[in-house]
Amino acid sequence: MDTPAHLAMLSKEKLKELKKLKTKKGRKTQKRLLVEGLRLCEEAANSDWEIEFVLFARSFQDSTAGKELLREFQRRNVRSIPVKSEVLKKLSDTVTPQGIICVVKIKKFSWEQVWSKSSSTLLALDEIRDPGNVGTLIRTADAFGIDGVILSTETVELYNPKVVRSTMGSIFHLPIFDEVDLEETILELKKRHFRIYGTDSKEGQNFDQLDYSTRVCLLIGSEAKGLSRTLSRLSDAIIKIPTCGKAESLNASVASGILLYEIAKGKRRKSSSRR
Repeated sequence: MDTPAHLAMLSKEKLKELKKLKTKKGRKTQKRLLVEGLRLCEEAANSDWEIEFVLFARSFQDSTAGKELLREFQRRNVRSIPVKSEVLKKLSDTVTPQGIICVVKIKKFSWEQVWSKSSSTLLALDEIRDPGNVGTLIRTADAFGIDGVILSTETVELYNPKVVRSTMGSIFHLPIFDEVDLEETILELKKRHFRIYGTDSKEGQNFDQLDYSTRVCLLIGSEAKGLSRTLSRLSDAIIKIPTCGKAESLNASVASGILLYEIAKGKRRKSSSRR
């Protein structure tokens, strides 16, 4: 596992190259990202994303979970390189690194993966800048079996470390299309018979009054501004979640969770009626 050839990879030049992956520009240029921590590295290992190699501290190797994960990487022929804790700290985005970092190639998805399904459900995010919200939205979409997530060009970078951590590994389990021209994409979705449902905190139809059994794309705008006028006009319907308390509105990720659950329920009803 720790052959000289592997250790030679971490020259000063190599470490400098890896440190660039802590920036958006570096990730975009190199088309790869750093994934750190036991949970996220486990999720990466259990996906079809390509892991170039793994860096780990000796202390990580001494733990039961660490040994098991490193054995899994070995079974998959993923190079695992022991390094000093100081090296991991230089690459880590967290205050207390967990002793393991994977270098993962960024995966690009084909739109055919969503076009080909007769009842696809997509989640589209417009101008959502909070990394925690975006990560939670992706995790929620994964939980409810959504077929894909679309991020507009104005939405926070998909591979921002805080986004990746907030997905809790869901980033590796469903197609995500980032830096998308949302207006252009919505027009294409409409041509392919998707129902476009925009959202608003105050106006629109109650969310439980619509048909979700067909192809659906749910549009979520920023908490500060909501959907743009253009996207609202492109929507087949604007939906809202009625509330009875004094809170002005729901958090974007909470509102999306409610709506995605309702959409998933509508899909299940249609599936059951066919039996």
